[in-house]
Amino acid sequence: MGEIRLKSNKVSVYHLVARVVQRRRLLADVQREVWVGALHRAAAFSGVELITYCCLQNHFHILVRIDPAAKECDDAELVRRFRVLYGSAKAMWCGLDASGLVHALAHDPPETAERLRERLRARMGDVSEFMSTLRQRYTMWFNKTYDTVGTLWAERFTSVLIEDTPWLVGLVAAYIDLSPVRAGLAALPEDYRWSGYAEAMAGHEGLRAALANCHPQAGGVSAALARYRILMLGKGAAAKRDGTGARVDPEALADALRQGGDLAPHELLRLKLRFFSRGLALGSSEWMTTGAGARALGRMSKPPGATPLEVFDGTDTAVARRKYRTGGAEVPRREAESSEY
Repeated sequence: MGEIRLKSNKVSVYHLVARVVQRRRLLADVQREVWVGALHRAAAFSGVELITYCCLQNHFHILVRIDPAAKECDDAELVRRFRVLYGSAKAMWCGLDASGLVHALAHDPPETAERLRERLRARMGDVSEFMSTLRQRYTMWFNKTYDTVGTLWAERFTSVLIEDTPWLVGLVAAYIDLSPVRAGLAALPEDYRWSGYAEAMAGHEGLRAALANCHPQAGGVSAALARYRILMLGKGAAAKRDGTGARVDPEALADALRQGGDLAPHELLRLKLRFFSRGLALGSSEWMTTGAGARALGRMSKPPGATPLEVFDGTDTAVARRKYRTGGAEVPRREAESSEY
């Protein structure tokens, strides 16, 4: 069961996860630095809104908003995106650099130029094409730099379709930004260099605006980001019912609260790993049965059922979970056996 391919004219939000082949820890500091640059270039080329991300040693998380209308752009925008992705180099698939593309679009026979436009536009405004661009471009750099061959990534990536409401998008964003804290790689989310939250706090305007949109209330971007910080730290400081799982120092949460944060939203984050990265879609029951979630799941050969999330007291939220065959019977996949996040 692969990723969802949502073919519609509507904007969609996805949580995407990809792992290094054989779960090898090949992404050290330098590699993650290059990966972040490749992510931004792939997002700009594809016309994707990057909400947040986290790159760990053997896998990465990305939260994006995909607008199919991103492919509806003129020649000047096509050239700009091409240049962002390829720089001054030639693209292997067409043998052109940015200057050659400008010339081809302007002077090639109309039907030839139009085919070139369509090949470029087909790679934009689409979740699978975005992931293909990112993973292939990064693999090319890795193989060239370290004199290796073959694929770097496991065959499939995971995509969870998220209902595009501020609070749900905010929950998944906080889950992603807490990944290095859960993995024991940082004490606080902003301490981990290769994450969307750290980059937003460092001043990246696009990421700051995207995270602030998860809390569209009065007070502007700074106030929204403060609320988002409480959302994360509250989740990170909350232990499970058995007393385990807390990774954020409770004093860090107390400090954030003393600075004007609101504690209540973090209670909404009591979700397990499988709901964020092992499911197929996350949203309200109505959205899951009659909205975009239903349309996406309906295109699958064996659409799964939607299971209510009881952890959200007073909310109407459901998850469509993947099913895997074990001994001839289909069963929901349980949480990952490894300690990865």
